[in-house]
Amino acid sequence: MVVSLKENKWIVISLDLEHNHELSPPDESKHLRSHKHMTDDEKLFIRTFNSIKLATRKIMAILAYLRGGVSALPYNKKYVSNVRTAIRNECKQNDMTQVLEYFRKRKEEDPKFYYSFKLGSGNKVLSIFWADGNSRKMYDLYGDCVSFDTTYKTNRYNLPFAPFVGVTGHGNNCLFACAIIQDETTDTFKWLFRTFDDCMGHKAPLTIITDQCKSMSIAIPAVFPNTVHRFCFFHIRKKALEKCGRSFATKKDLHEDFSDILCNSLTTEEFEMLWQEMLERYDVGNLKYFKAMWTYRKLFVPVYFKKYFFPFIHSTARSEGTNSVFKDNVGSTYSVISFLGEYQRICESIEDREREQDSITRTTTPKYWVSSEIEFQAARMYNRQIFYKFQKQLVFSAKLHVDEIVKHQRYEVYKTKILAEKDFRSRRYVVLVNLSLEDFSYICCKFLKDGIVCSHILRVLVNLNISELPAKYFIDRWKPKERKTIRDKKYNVPMQLTEKDRHLRFNLLSNRLIDIASDGSISNERYLMVVEEAKKIEEKLDAMSLAEEQQELQREQGLDVGSTKNDVIDDGYGNILENPDVAKPRGWPTVAGRYKTIAEMFRTKQKITCSHCSSNEHNYRTCEFKHLDKSTFQRKL
Repeated sequence: MVVSLKENKWIVISLDLEHNHELSPPDESKHLRSHKHMTDDEKLFIRTFNSIKLATRKIMAILAYLRGGVSALPYNKKYVSNVRTAIRNECKQNDMTQVLEYFRKRKEEDPKFYYSFKLGSGNKVLSIFWADGNSRKMYDLYGDCVSFDTTYKTNRYNLPFAPFVGVTGHGNNCLFACAIIQDETTDTFKWLFRTFDDCMGHKAPLTIITDQCKSMSIAIPAVFPNTVHRFCFFHIRKKALEKCGRSFATKKDLHEDFSDILCNSLTTEEFEMLWQEMLERYDVGNLKYFKAMWTYRKLFVPVYFKKYFFPFIHSTARSEGTNSVFKDNVGSTYSVISFLGEYQRICESIEDREREQDSITRTTTPKYWVSSEIEFQAARMYNRQIFYKFQKQLVFSAKLHVDEIVKHQRYEVYKTKILAEKDFRSRRYVVLVNLSLEDFSYICCKFLKDGIVCSHILRVLVNLNISELPAKYFIDRWKPKERKTIRDKKYNVPMQLTEKDRHLRFNLLSNRLIDIASDGSISNERYLMVVEEAKKIEEKLDAMSLAEEQQELQREQGLDVGSTKNDVIDDGYGNILENPDVAKPRGWPTVAGRYKTIAEMFRTKQKITCSHCSSNEHNYRTCEFKHLDKSTFQRKL
């Protein structure tokens, strides 16, 4: 049937009553546009799931379960995705203005919340930085080591997301601060690090680990001159395996020797000597990437950083893990205000995990593997997660042998014969002992790097029949934190802030009472104690309320001292901010999928096409006609 609109009337031009195509099967009719239908209840479900950033595939699974299976759904995943997009587009308010309002609201609730904007012409936002009060307190406790990395496509402006990540007392990840930056230039990183330094009270980290970025290499020493900066070891080693893959594949034992030198060298002298020997032995001194690794060796090789505190890290994996948590529920089409909602949810989950770890350490009995006095001592001195890491060192020490070189002064520890066979080259670890000072010096320096003693010292202690480790080898960072210490850090708010703001007092009391309820519910005895104390507090509050009412009646004219108007936050940014421009991604241009290396093409048996002559037998590098321009080459054909 063909129709046409003429003079506001639809007129049938032609009509064919015979079917000229096959009818769709009944079980596929749901895919037709006319048959797609979503109930209002399902749209409300999607609105709820969208508010908590649930993935579309998970929403589809829930709706399919409610309908009785995927085959019963009269719509597909794309239809649900379009509904979510329509929900996000309902609010047409300026994104950056919403972000500013969100920050000001958080500032009212949390007086230690910190935020800063880098603005361009016309109040256009270039970069954003923020950190909540709890993150700043975590930095005060655990800010000695920072992992920093950037990633793209976490917002609709294609701006890099840059979290400052640390290691908690339980060995978990924690967020110190977050930023969305305009680009990855030196000036932008200088602004970011200066803002971070100002936020944290000019307390610079002792160590920081980043990826191999030249801009960061310039900005970090300029802002943190006394901070030890280290490149990500994992990425540099991975690039070596990719760029020098042919050499590793054709030269026997090169890969094992290469890994052993990088990972197991005990001194810088040993590393430099073995590296030069490796270049000569396998004739790989002409490889450009090996030359670059030698030039930057002091910025990533582990042996150069074994005396600096990098607890259980040698790569930016903690930052990448934090990025992946955000990317799981926030995509490149989301606004910054949506991203901030996900940030708040993740921060709350981190706090809950830390409280759970504290509760486990206080209320559960650890599992003992050796049942020695040192293990019992470590169980008292370490929180549970760090104790399990210490246990692995203790168990491994039983597989080591020890030779006494100088009695009560010098010992050498080495692996048993069976374990040593798996190593590319065997090594002996020197331990120096001073019993009068209870001092143990060791060549691997694990205590300086991770904050726990190594298996070599533990083996020497067993050989000397020393039943307990000196107390100085249990650092405060890994000890079980008393709840009082944590609460003092969490609720230490200046009186001049609380006396003027009733809403702030309510929030602080609510958070504190939630923690008390969590601790009080562990056992019935705690519960009964909290209930009795709560009754006493209620009686005192009732007496105070009655006294205040009597004083109010006696006054002829007075003010309601309980109601005070919050002061308007004047942060110097006004009320309207302009959204940032969409940034162009760095690197290769965007294509359908990513470019594959030649090695990947060979592994997947993908044909390589010459960009010059379009042959499938070779690439441009080996093309015999590449000296001819394309027009001349076409004429010859």
